[in-house]
Amino acid sequence: MARIQTESGSRNVQTDTYKGRQIEIATGYDAISDKWQAHIYIDGQKLIGKLLCHSMNEAFDEAFRAAQAEIDQRAQF
Repeated sequence: MARIQTESGSRNVQTDTYKGRQIEIATGYDAISDKWQAHIYIDGQKLIGKLLCHSMNEAFDEAFRAAQAEIDQRAQF
């Protein structure tokens, strides 16, 4: 995997490909929760839910792991 940062600022986005599927992670700081929210998209479809993390890097790392697990799980069916 070789993540590419496609947006930075109040909304930060990284993309990568895993097993031929396009993963996009969008994250930004949420002042209400004092956390970084991460939203996961696989092939343009948003997964339900969001991750809350302590840093932007943690948000990207955790979200990419979750996306890979989701892709692996879907491949079993």
